[in-house]
Amino acid sequence: MRAARRARGSSIDAIAGLVGRSKGWLSKIENGKIRLEKRSDIAALAEALEVSADHLLGAPAPGIRPERRGYNLMPLQRLLMDSAPDDPPDVPARPVEDLRTMLEEVDAAFRRAEYATMTRLLPDLIGELYVHVATGSEPARSEALKLLILACGSEASCMLRHLGEVNLAYLSGERGQQAADLLGDPVWRGAAAYGRAHARSSASKPKPLMMAPRIADDVEAHIGDDPFAHQVHGMLRLSSALACVVQGDHDGAADQAAEAARLAEPLGDASDAFELFGVANVGVWRTTLAVEAGRPGEALTHAGNVNPRALASDNRRAALLMEKARAHAMLDRNIDAVRELRKAERLSPAQVHSHPLVRELVLDLLERDGGRDLRGLAWRMNLI
Repeated sequence: MRAARRARGSSIDAIAGLVGRSKGWLSKIENGKIRLEKRSDIAALAEALEVSADHLLGAPAPGIRPERRGYNLMPLQRLLMDSAPDDPPDVPARPVEDLRTMLEEVDAAFRRAEYATMTRLLPDLIGELYVHVATGSEPARSEALKLLILACGSEASCMLRHLGEVNLAYLSGERGQQAADLLGDPVWRGAAAYGRAHARSSASKPKPLMMAPRIADDVEAHIGDDPFAHQVHGMLRLSSALACVVQGDHDGAADQAAEAARLAEPLGDASDAFELFGVANVGVWRTTLAVEAGRPGEALTHAGNVNPRALASDNRRAALLMEKARAHAMLDRNIDAVRELRKAERLSPAQVHSHPLVRELVLDLLERDGGRDLRGLAWRMNLI
């Protein structure tokens, strides 16, 4: 951050004034005395310094960690960059029903954080769905488009983000959006929009995330009594809450989260729900929102009300533990923070290792506590 400020030719006083903070606070941030904990602070500093939030958060973790050895992202990268729904690869395509079964395998692997399985299956799955979209007839073509929205916008995009491959994650989300535009269904457009909204760091204020409130309103007019539509609408309300948070509108975030909770109540916690929308996942999101609002006690209360067994995904359980770690750290409970991070790492190591806010947290904790467990975690994250 100091490098960005100096490159801009600005004083600490000037930047502190632009973000509404004190010179002392900004000096401590630059010198590593306190950590950047909130997306809203990161977003404000990035805007003041005229750089991307990704720049302030640092580059993704290097791809030399032990758990990355089994991943080969090149086939998926080539497919996403060289092909599209209207420009498919020259490959034979299995029946759409077979590809639906393959997508179920991908989803099961994602819930177990088995990214090697996902990187093996996704290129063939997406490529063959492209073929059906470009050459198939109805109703198979529409079914292929829906599967493609889920494969690109949900599964591949989220996996790539967890692996720190932000640019590929965004491209995958774009492919899902292209499929939704071809399908022309407003609810499925909303499902694709959710994937695009979360492909990049929310602290960067990506346009797809900032558009979430409007898209949620658009979807609301079409939900009817379709459970999938209600789930998409609910996840867009949670996305809207996060959009409010990064702009410092915590009251707006609370209103959006409350609406999501209202929507989730009659749906319960279905294991096959879109993005696991349900009571438990809303609780995870509310934990995140409270951390971002600087209310760690409230965050831990929300977390304590979540039944982890109702979260049918190791990724979401890990997300809950990471937010608990951030809350504990805000309360200077560093031992508790490290404990929660190690539990999250056991569930979804790549997700923990690549999360920019967790990396910032671990670096800060290293300055305060050099315990063996923390040093081991930092080593596995390539931080020492």
